[in-house]
Amino acid sequence: MKRDFLRLFQILFFAGLAQAQPVAAPPQFRSPELHTDNRVTFRIHAPQATEVSLRGEWMAGSDRLPLEKGDNGIWSITVGPLKPELMTYTLYVNGVPVVDPRNPLVKPGIRSVTSLIDLPGPEADFHALKPVPHGTVHMHWYFSRVTGKHRRLHVYTPPGYDPNKKVRYPVLYLLHGAGDTDSEWITVGRANWILDNLLGAGKAKPMLIVMPDGHPADPSSMDPVLRGQNTKLMEQDLLENVIPLVESQYRVANNPGMRALAGLSMGGNQTLNIGLAHPDRFAYLGVFSSSSGFTPQMQQEFAQRFESLFQAPEKLNAQLRLLWIGCGTADFLYQRNLETIALLKRHNIRHVYKETPGAGHSWYLWRQYLAEFSQLLFRSNGS
Repeated sequence: MKRDFLRLFQILFFAGLAQAQPVAAPPQFRSPELHTDNRVTFRIHAPQATEVSLRGEWMAGSDRLPLEKGDNGIWSITVGPLKPELMTYTLYVNGVPVVDPRNPLVKPGIRSVTSLIDLPGPEADFHALKPVPHGTVHMHWYFSRVTGKHRRLHVYTPPGYDPNKKVRYPVLYLLHGAGDTDSEWITVGRANWILDNLLGAGKAKPMLIVMPDGHPADPSSMDPVLRGQNTKLMEQDLLENVIPLVESQYRVANNPGMRALAGLSMGGNQTLNIGLAHPDRFAYLGVFSSSSGFTPQMQQEFAQRFESLFQAPEKLNAQLRLLWIGCGTADFLYQRNLETIALLKRHNIRHVYKETPGAGHSWYLWRQYLAEFSQLLFRSNGS
């Protein structure tokens, strides 16, 4: 009986296979496709979609470009020519943002993941992968006594770094912006390649770059009080956990003249608050596309916090070897940034200010700022 049932099952199963229609393979295509004239074609297979559009970092405002649908269900658009650069873009399928499924190059983040396009050329040469000696990027997990949780950071060591030698290196502590993670200065900021190229050209001093996670307070929290504590928690975590970790595991100097602190956007605000509070720890500060506060209340609190410091600018000016601030004129924080510059001028705080015409709140500018700032660091030893 069992044998008859098994035989019947086999007959029906193989008969079904014989009658089954083959499933058509999806069409083959490439996206993005880079053309020799710096035009770029974007494609996505979405046969059931009724609308597909493209939003790229190179586009002004919040505009999107519509893609055209082909008979094979592939939507496509060709744009450009585009300026050589590493840029983000997002595809929208029926209004829903998606990463390009054919493109493995992405920018990670807490809020969203976006696709990247890498257009080589002279303008992007300073952060390109070149045949020069390369440093190493290390990843560390550590337990933060400030947050009570494990946290992560990345460390770049320059070419030729040898943990067994007696030489002590300077350190740049480099902070990211809101919604990003400790990996973004590597994946899209290309801090390691920028330093590799500067060192290969003899334009910068060998240094470590430490990139910690700038969100000790949960960025997804709906509690405004908790989010408002992020900078203070970051200050504690940096001083109590990150710096001790780095100085215990790497051959680095432990005096302020060999430490720098810099950051973009949120990280720039953290740099101002932490760096000015501890000029005995950091002799170099870099603030990219940021301000002393993103609201009038934050700016007022900043001015009140450092009122006594501003009343005696001579001491601060003697401690800080460089306070470097840069911002684009099209940045949404541009006016806040100008107010911060005015505050420093009123109190005679020595600083260097760079204004970039037409530039917005974008990684292409922060890569440039990092390259410029890095060349100014650690030009003489000191305590």
